[in-house]
Amino acid sequence: MLTVVCGGMFAEKSTELQRRGKRLKRAGKSVLYVKPDFDDRYSEEELVTHDGQRVPALSVDIDVPHILFPQIPDGTEVILIDEIQFFHEDIVRVIDILLEEGLTIIVAGLDLDFEGKPFSITSNLMAKAEHVLKLHAVCTECGSDAWVSYKEPNGQRIQLGTDEYKPMCRKCFNKKSKGGY
Repeated sequence: MLTVVCGGMFAEKSTELQRRGKRLKRAGKSVLYVKPDFDDRYSEEELVTHDGQRVPALSVDIDVPHILFPQIPDGTEVILIDEIQFFHEDIVRVIDILLEEGLTIIVAGLDLDFEGKPFSITSNLMAKAEHVLKLHAVCTECGSDAWVSYKEPNGQRIQLGTDEYKPMCRKCFNKKSKGGY
């Protein structure tokens, strides 16, 4: 079974991923958390939420996601992957193979970039998933459900960080994009 947890920054996707993993561990399942190796904002060997919740995680090179195969411990039943949008497109095929082998896969990641354009990996996995959960942060401008993680354009689509991004609803995003505020 494939589950996709998506939404913008500060929507608590990593928190939800950890919650699901902990719940499955309590049910006796063997779980493995995976994260991109370049995401070392809080830790190189842990998946860490913005509010400091930590679980041990395997760091994987995003450009060669098939490297995950030999690193999966025997007996693993559930793989939980954070920041799925950063991986190379090959991760979709890797996940297909793991699903064919009977593993449960839960991924979390951004569905839209700062311009409101979909990340193709997340979109592809959402289409293949049995379950999709879209989470929302709070718009920093008006308090509504946020739709996107806005940042000032700087030529980079992918940029790790938190200070540059502001959750915004569609209305506030459209206003900001047209030069408002």
